[in-house]
Amino acid sequence: MIYKTGELKKLLGSFPRIKKALEEGKYFKVSHGLYSDKEPVVSELENIFAKYPNAVLTLESAFAYYEMSDYVPNKYVVATTQKAHKILNNKVKQIYITDSILNIGKITIKTKYGVINVYDRERMVIELFRLKTKLPYSYFKEIVNSCRELVKEEKISISKLVKYCSMFSNGESIEKQIQEVIL
Repeated sequence: MIYKTGELKKLLGSFPRIKKALEEGKYFKVSHGLYSDKEPVVSELENIFAKYPNAVLTLESAFAYYEMSDYVPNKYVVATTQKAHKILNNKVKQIYITDSILNIGKITIKTKYGVINVYDRERMVIELFRLKTKLPYSYFKEIVNSCRELVKEEKISISKLVKYCSMFSNGESIEKQIQEVIL
């Protein structure tokens, strides 16, 4: 499990005890302010979500996670609330999203060290159309083709897509585009 400094201090009682536990190999320093009680190898993604537990993996990163694209981004794209502090990590591209829609379709995946938040496939279809003008056309087209296959394989729920669309202010427009292009 990954612990923030404050959590570990609460668990062990003091900073000198943290230092002693590190020296004895009971805990390992993962990065600044993060510690682990298991092997010290933690993926960058797990490290990011330990520091920013309310962030959600989205866009290119989520498409890669779901194998909807061959493109592997060089930065993790995460969505946060508009009021969130800027994420100061050169491996992260932060997208600010309105509070009312941030958690629509968010799922939590448990890993060896903690959790990772990612949007489900249905939300990613909506994000694809919601932000299509910010994506290269060839990339957009590749994801659309993947979405068509996932719909055929019943790995994307049409009813969930329609439900999610109704939660967006421009949901009718998004739903119409999805029906014209994917369904």
